[in-house]
Amino acid sequence: MEVEMLQIHADALQSSNAAYHEFLLHYKPNECFVYGFVEGKEDPMFYRGLIENHLPEEWELILIRTGNRDNVFATFQNMDWIRFPPKRVCFFVDRDLSEFLEEESCSGSNLYVTDNYSIENDIVTVGTLKRVLEEVLGITELNAIETGKIEEIFEHNDNIFREAMAPVMAQILLWRRARKKVSLDNIQLKELFAFVNAKIVLKKEWSSPNARVQHIATRLNDTASPPHELAASEAEFRKKQGLKRYIRGKYLLWFFVQCALEIHKAIPTICEKYKSPPKHRVGLGVGNSMPIIAPRIRHPISLENFIIRNYVEYIKGVRTASCN
Repeated sequence: MEVEMLQIHADALQSSNAAYHEFLLHYKPNECFVYGFVEGKEDPMFYRGLIENHLPEEWELILIRTGNRDNVFATFQNMDWIRFPPKRVCFFVDRDLSEFLEEESCSGSNLYVTDNYSIENDIVTVGTLKRVLEEVLGITELNAIETGKIEEIFEHNDNIFREAMAPVMAQILLWRRARKKVSLDNIQLKELFAFVNAKIVLKKEWSSPNARVQHIATRLNDTASPPHELAASEAEFRKKQGLKRYIRGKYLLWFFVQCALEIHKAIPTICEKYKSPPKHRVGLGVGNSMPIIAPRIRHPISLENFIIRNYVEYIKGVRTASCN
């Protein structure tokens, strides 16, 4: 076993893949660890809680950030599965727009791909909203009528936002197909939307789909696609459940946080007992939203089943005596 560990460390020194290098340095064949590779810095906040809830007390999870989706795939493809048990080493990636793009894809029993665009998409539910309002923003003890009002506001806002983003996502899809390198984080949604009494509205100057697309193209120093191409792209996007599943997750997260904050601000108009908005229990903003919201979401069944099929089954198959 000492020879094997020496070989692992020698391989780590020779590896040009930083994530794989880190994995080799962490890997302990006979100790109670399971391993996972994720994309970005916020992904562990989403995955860790659910995974650790399924692990026995003496087992630990090590999640390694690779930087992006391509790096996760590259590490997955280069892994020596004779040497490392697949159920012990898992990979987690966002689906992104892969349903629309002709890209080489990876598959494997230990590779998890999100049901929707990204992990953020699973945050945007009325159930998560109610928990955030109560546990983070201090809005408690609402009656059934008041809760119903909040649910109606959220559903209204959610529909407006997704419809407004359809042509934007159609343009992003065309850029992706053309392999254009545009920084999608540079789209500032606060320039497009406003809230009035907790209800989202498009700003007047961006009320037309063409105006929105032209604006984001200017924002990203690019040009908008011809109208007929945009129309065809949007039709395809809608047909493949794009409104429900493929709005970019970071845009949905922005919407969710702003919606929660605006409902909090308008709570005196919704609930008579509040003369002013209650004090936040925790400061909430887009920048710190993932660590605050992630523990309060209901994880997808597909992820839970994946964890059971891999980590849980691996641990069950390992004799207790092998854990030092």
